[in-house]
Amino acid sequence: MSKTRLISVLTASVAVLIAAPQVVNDAPGVTVGLSGASVLHRAPVEYPAAALRAGVQGTLSVEVKIDATGNVADAHVLSGPDELRKAVLQSVLQWHFTSDSAGTTRVVQIAFELAKAQESQPAATQLVTVSSGATSGAQARPYAGMSSGSTVDGNTFRSGSFGGSLPPPTPLRIQFINVDGLPQQARDELLSRLPVHEGDIYSTDTLQKVAQAAKDFDEHLTTRFQGANGNGVSIQILAPGAQPPVPQTIKVGGNVQAVMVLKRVTPVYPELAKSAGVEGVVHLAVVIAKDGTIQEIHSLGGPALLIMPAMDAVKQWVYRPTLLNGQPVQVETTVDVNFTLNQ
Repeated sequence: MSKTRLISVLTASVAVLIAAPQVVNDAPGVTVGLSGASVLHRAPVEYPAAALRAGVQGTLSVEVKIDATGNVADAHVLSGPDELRKAVLQSVLQWHFTSDSAGTTRVVQIAFELAKAQESQPAATQLVTVSSGATSGAQARPYAGMSSGSTVDGNTFRSGSFGGSLPPPTPLRIQFINVDGLPQQARDELLSRLPVHEGDIYSTDTLQKVAQAAKDFDEHLTTRFQGANGNGVSIQILAPGAQPPVPQTIKVGGNVQAVMVLKRVTPVYPELAKSAGVEGVVHLAVVIAKDGTIQEIHSLGGPALLIMPAMDAVKQWVYRPTLLNGQPVQVETTVDVNFTLNQ
């Protein structure tokens, strides 16, 4: 390959990398045409429920005015059904174009197709309710992202403090920094501007510094903080339309998870326990794998003669997989096995 051609190929490869499109989850039936432009990020376009019920479809032409930083400064619909205009404008006004479109006016096309919307039904999501009956009796909380100052995994991050329990014996470190929804070049540039990096010790002003650096880079970005493995913090920076990661494990109360059992094996009541008049409740902590099988099990208490029979039975249970945002997750929960002599 000649030197000239090699340079051309490399240049084209870099251009493809820089212009890599953001993956946006527009509503089923919605197609967005950017007329050759590229965006750093954009909010997804929803298909209004009222328009779906009324059978409204069509294509909207929208004129967008882009300011010097690439943000949409103004937008108005040139043509298209009235019932769809509000949803389109709510999305378009949050778009951020790449620098080559800065200071220009463009027309984008957004199509709504009723047949595709009706055919593409979203996957069913299992509603998971987190209660105080989670493993080890600790109060569990649902996964939640937050900006500066909020609570997650039982810990409160406010002005850099670590509350909700005594500080851990080792320093908190930043274990993960993830940026979702930006092209690779913009992602790398943002990471280089952050005042902290993975492995750094979490200080009292980390929260504010990271959030401010993200806002200085792009005012549409959202910064979220989450406890990680008990002695660290993970940082998530999201562009509009990007989905936060699904947690790998969630804690669910035993009563809630009980309705998910597909296969239940009844424990064998030991003859020795019967003859000794031993009865009572065995409390078990279990980890349910993503496929619904029992991955881990251990006792939290109960009559000694009854613990092993209870564990042997529950090991064979199978649950319906628990879904969060349409994806299977591992579950920590509790199981109570009641042994009663008069049964």
